[in-house]
Amino acid sequence: MASYHSEARTLAQLPPPSVDEIAHSNRLVDFLITEMERHGGIISFHDYMQSVLYQPGLGYYSAGLSKFGAGGDFVTAPEISNLFGSTLGRQCELIFEQGCARNILEFGAGSGRLCAQILASLKQDCGYSIIELSADLRLRQQEYLQSCLPSEVFHQLRWLDQLPTKFSGIVLGNEVLDAMPVHLVSKDQQWYELGVEFDGKSFKLGRVSDESQAVSAIGKIESTHGLLTSGYTTEVNLNYRPWLNALRECCKQAVVLMIDYGYQQAQYYHPERSSGTLVCHYRHRSHAEALVYPGLQDITASVDFDAYADAAIDCDFKISGYSTQGQFLLSGGLLEEAESAVPGSDTMGQLGLAQQIKTLTLPTEMGERFKVIGLHRNLDIDIPAFTQGR
Repeated sequence: MASYHSEARTLAQLPPPSVDEIAHSNRLVDFLITEMERHGGIISFHDYMQSVLYQPGLGYYSAGLSKFGAGGDFVTAPEISNLFGSTLGRQCELIFEQGCARNILEFGAGSGRLCAQILASLKQDCGYSIIELSADLRLRQQEYLQSCLPSEVFHQLRWLDQLPTKFSGIVLGNEVLDAMPVHLVSKDQQWYELGVEFDGKSFKLGRVSDESQAVSAIGKIESTHGLLTSGYTTEVNLNYRPWLNALRECCKQAVVLMIDYGYQQAQYYHPERSSGTLVCHYRHRSHAEALVYPGLQDITASVDFDAYADAAIDCDFKISGYSTQGQFLLSGGLLEEAESAVPGSDTMGQLGLAQQIKTLTLPTEMGERFKVIGLHRNLDIDIPAFTQGR
């Protein structure tokens, strides 16, 4: 049976939640226990993760908790530096110049900072739509963007709760794929799928199925990359194909750029990565206990970029390129953006930018852990950041 770090030890190392936060989490716990009772006492880990992140009014991304920046649970690249968005904006402009429609569709815009950075860097007007399922995050994005964008630009933004029926342009997503609910599988001679059950005191992992789509998927992965040992526990993301298929149905001509942390399958399912990649974020502390503080912490899993690429090809997309975030940003004009961001006479400003560049690009920071993968459909385009510097 899969095992994780001691819950008691993890909780002792985390800041305690407030009384209101505990009450909020308890409401989600009650909902989950009811769901487990409805399904014979156990639900798949996928369904647990779906609920604790996205259950309306209760899930982490659906409730009014601070998530991004110093006062939240984690910091993403757009909060670290405006250079991240301005460099992406530079690439968008080069893509537009090759005949791509001047529209951007951003998935899960987080704090709204990436949107602001990109729009500030573009040479001409651009249609900009944000798909945001969380009413709370949508409100926070609107408040932030209204405060920093010219009124005429802000009022051209559109917020959507589903894919548009017809779209041509650039699709963006920063740290979106890692937030997709995953299936948890483990091996005991044979593979089986893990679920979550309640023992009267706390949530525990339990065996939910010996035959499932996730079990079949990990079996195929193992047959390709080599046998894994008994006790090996990992994740399988089955969302890529339906997500990309839905995107294909709505996109006439499109370029898709996704930035996230993850691996190719040989590294993802390496024999030494025997506990998987699940990571929880709570007040800038990372740990592996996905069953504690339901609704109060983020839960993520690394992206399987091979599975994503295979699903993209099956959904009639072509691969535009794949690289580390560091290489993509440096090849895409990060240093040129930095030169124009702060006057040379501003020594402190220059030092600040240098630190931001290191965080975004160094292998020991975000540079190699994060990857960028590009797709295109019905467009003959080149994304310079994937090809320059090779």
